[in-house]
Amino acid sequence: MFYPFFTIGEVDVDLRLAFLTRRAKGGVSTKEESISVESVRIGRGTENEVYLPDPRVPLRMAVMHHTATGLYVEAAGTTDLRLNGNVVRNAQVAVGDVVGIGPYEIVVEEPPEGKDASISVELVQPMGDDVKELLARSGTSLSAGGMSKRLWAWLLFLVIVVGFVGLPIGGQFLHSGDTSNGPAGMKNAVSFDIAWKSGEMLDAHKFFADDCAACHQTAFKMTTNEACASCHSNVRHHADPVGFPDEKLTEARCASCHKDHQGPRPLMIENQTVCTDCHQDLRNDVPKTTLVNVSDFGTDHPQFRPTISTDPAKDIWTRVSLDDSPKELSNLKFSHTIHMDAKKMRLPSGGTKQLACASCHVEEPGGGLMRKIDMETQCADCHQLTFDPSAPKRQVTHGKPKVVLRELREFYAARALEGGVVEPTAPAAVRRRPGTSLSVPERKEALEWSRERAVRAAAYMFSASQCGTCHVVVKGDKPSDWTVRPVRLTERWQPKSVFNHAKHSDMQCADCHQAAESKVSADVLLPKIETCRNCHGGGETVSKVPSTCTMCHGFHTDDQPPMVKPKEMAQK
Repeated sequence: MFYPFFTIGEVDVDLRLAFLTRRAKGGVSTKEESISVESVRIGRGTENEVYLPDPRVPLRMAVMHHTATGLYVEAAGTTDLRLNGNVVRNAQVAVGDVVGIGPYEIVVEEPPEGKDASISVELVQPMGDDVKELLARSGTSLSAGGMSKRLWAWLLFLVIVVGFVGLPIGGQFLHSGDTSNGPAGMKNAVSFDIAWKSGEMLDAHKFFADDCAACHQTAFKMTTNEACASCHSNVRHHADPVGFPDEKLTEARCASCHKDHQGPRPLMIENQTVCTDCHQDLRNDVPKTTLVNVSDFGTDHPQFRPTISTDPAKDIWTRVSLDDSPKELSNLKFSHTIHMDAKKMRLPSGGTKQLACASCHVEEPGGGLMRKIDMETQCADCHQLTFDPSAPKRQVTHGKPKVVLRELREFYAARALEGGVVEPTAPAAVRRRPGTSLSVPERKEALEWSRERAVRAAAYMFSASQCGTCHVVVKGDKPSDWTVRPVRLTERWQPKSVFNHAKHSDMQCADCHQAAESKVSADVLLPKIETCRNCHGGGETVSKVPSTCTMCHGFHTDDQPPMVKPKEMAQK
């Protein structure tokens, strides 16, 4: 809506505005103000210079403006004005004129010195008692409808006390001596304490979800570790409670980290401050610890320290930082460079084979770790343990030198007794027609040949072209003393942390493991922390994958004693 007034020759007006209010006991109070505007807007809207709050006045009623020829007033919208009792739309006004606007009268007065105009506004037709009565009857109060606030407040208070406090507590006493219906007599009875359940339980706990006493063994007391250990008896401490008798560890509650009633999926506190409160200054608090201080993966975390074999003969494993270029002593001879070169991977049947990382390294179900490397699964296709050209499919057992010697003796002994050997240098007793009998001297000659032939086969098997290709062979004075040094391959490089290959399936193996350049098995082909930090940041990072302590480390350590002692569980 716009104001339909003329602006030709219009100038700013300095106006004296007076609001008059007549008192019930006589007399008139006046509230004056001065305004200087181009035009004076009149109406019930708060944006008007002359604000008339009566509901009988339109939001925009009229406009008064000053021109070179005098003071003019104009109606806004469809409502007419009254000038000295006559209905008008617009008119020039002078001192003494009375403009009627709804229940108000605006009187044009003689302006004081320094003012262009002066008007007074007075409500001359106030709303009567009938209107006030109507407004009073238009609303219905609670008390008028027989619904006192105080009464209903007390009623609701009693409902809450009885329904959510009295019945749950009373139900425990009513059924405390009755065990016919299950634990605490509540198996088939009405469980009023359902009102106290704070949320849905874990899926793994739902089979006893109606038996609150299974966890909450004492009313109005927190769940104890003994209650958790009644099912989770194998949960271990985080650290040795004797060597590290810290109350934050020895007295820690299971429920402080593992929350139930939070939905069907397990909920565990993952905020890294739970760990860094101790580990950021661990060496000062526990001087004898071998661990390194850490507070954030992105900014304050030590270099990875894998556990590797440093003395395979004594089965000694040592944690060594990757910054120290560690070497794994495994007693295995292996070159990734050769095995990834198709020209050098010749198959026994002829031809070559191109190997990839996945040819030998296969993920375990779930993608966490890699399956153990073994001869039969990863190596036997190329490294066949044959020993006699006349029996190309016969192989000896891998990994058991004593068994190999016995198998060779048994094989050639059987060949000698059966006969039919086509080897030109073999004695006639073993080259005879199969099935013919042997004399005593021939039998001795045949067995002597079998022993000599077994020794020759053993020498071949334990040579550099067979077992010696991958293993360290130790030869004694006689074949029965020959052996192979035990292989100690690392199956889990970082036993104090976890890693999931399946979650990194969008990456290539070579992005983290520089195997193509490795020529010896002693190379530790793990990525350094700098490689992981290309994608992973600390717990508060916003530009990388936020990685808190619990993403890679668990709290409970398998080699520690149970958090709850068996005696305490039995007493409970």
